[in-house]
Amino acid sequence: MNFLAHLYLAAPTDASRIGNLLGDFARGTPESLRDRFPPEVLDGIVMHRKLDRFTDGHPAFHEARDLLAPERRRFAGIVVDVIFDHFLSIHWTEFSDQPLPDFLQEIYDAFDRHPDWLGEELGPLVPRIKQENWLMSYATLDGIALTFGRIASRSPRLAPIAGTRDDLVAHYQSFDRAFHEFFPDVRAYAKELLNIS
Repeated sequence: MNFLAHLYLAAPTDASRIGNLLGDFARGTPESLRDRFPPEVLDGIVMHRKLDRFTDGHPAFHEARDLLAPERRRFAGIVVDVIFDHFLSIHWTEFSDQPLPDFLQEIYDAFDRHPDWLGEELGPLVPRIKQENWLMSYATLDGIALTFGRIASRSPRLAPIAGTRDDLVAHYQSFDRAFHEFFPDVRAYAKELLNIS
């Protein structure tokens, strides 16, 4: 899962949300990170990692991966996450009573309240995330294309990712179906991790 899904599945606290976002950035074992982050932020990082393992093993993730062009399948862990965030964005009202812009404002406010929790890995990205409204842009095909372009520009090895929008358009309904098979399961697993009945 990408940023939006991790934020949505976190506990509704600043620490859990930031920790779940940091899971893509903070490197090291939980023990090695204890001196850098408060316990609830660290719990969010651990939750993120468990959710990623769950996602990678889910049959719907494998179905979505197989819809990608062959040159992009090795990057499925990156691009399917972004594609699923697209579908979470456009189907947001199926999963939340809170409007997406209001939810995102809560996230941005949490960033402002706790810059010390963002770490050197996420902290420098936050101004761009907010200014360019990355999390809202997932809802459009143009926004998704920009996201894939940003990812592809990180390294020549990632260049094939830039064309992922073509895969999404070509198999749009199948990706949507895979998302709907996957998301209820990952929501249930996240509730287990948070001990929510």
